[in-house]
Amino acid sequence: MKESKLSKNQLAEIRARLMQDGTVFECFGKQWITSKSTYPSGDVHAIYSNEGFGKGMNVNKFGPTCVTLYTYDMLGNRTVGKFRYDLIEFENKEA
Repeated sequence: MKESKLSKNQLAEIRARLMQDGTVFECFGKQWITSKSTYPSGDVHAIYSNEGFGKGMNVNKFGPTCVTLYTYDMLGNRTVGKFRYDLIEFENKEA
């Protein structure tokens, strides 16, 4: 884990990159990819595991320090998770 605290500008940059479609990043030792779909009612964001037919979660919100995710299982139970921005490392650092 990183021990350095990120500035507000760095957090805003990470949040903006995660809102883009097709961004690849690493967190919790796995590779993830973002997805953005546009509908008349608005944009829908999701994050998927970057392993073939990976599992995915929908984005509830992009908060100031983390992105909150959710999904439902076959029985309708909601599962919630979070990716903290300070734990995210992008594959393409200069983009």
